[in-house]
Amino acid sequence: MINTDQNKISFRVIGNEDNLFLRSLYASTREWEFELTQWSPADKDDFLSRQFEIQDQYYKTTYLGAVFRIIQLDGADIGRLYIDRRDDHLLIIDLTLLPGYRGKGIGTDILRSLLNEAHGGKVPVRLHVERNSPALSLYLRHGFKVTGTNGNHYAMEWRPDFGPREV
Repeated sequence: MINTDQNKISFRVIGNEDNLFLRSLYASTREWEFELTQWSPADKDDFLSRQFEIQDQYYKTTYLGAVFRIIQLDGADIGRLYIDRRDDHLLIIDLTLLPGYRGKGIGTDILRSLLNEAHGGKVPVRLHVERNSPALSLYLRHGFKVTGTNGNHYAMEWRPDFGPREV
């Protein structure tokens, strides 16, 4: 649980009843791609549904030890956090918020919490982000460095300071 001023961020286990929310959340990250297309709403919905299912299946079969959670703000579902805590690093698979909750410091608070966890364990944090994602600036502000490219994505890493830390 993370407190941001008067709001409480919490995380809950994902259930089958969350598929509609998760699919809608996924679609919100892809809206910009359809601004220049002439696809019908039905075609767009069908495409996004299939893409969500492919991504969901990939995550579940590739990251067997990962934690998949719904992010809540004061009990309302606002996003998802998928992380894989490994012995040698913490992998942020996915950190996504609904559009109305982006740019309000919620993602920053969650990221800082994960960085503090990694610092305590003396492990780096790794992730992949789309080159044109607004989240890229968030990661750069928090000290992530680009370590590689894969198509339209940057591989990024944050390393903890291994020196003494003031409390």
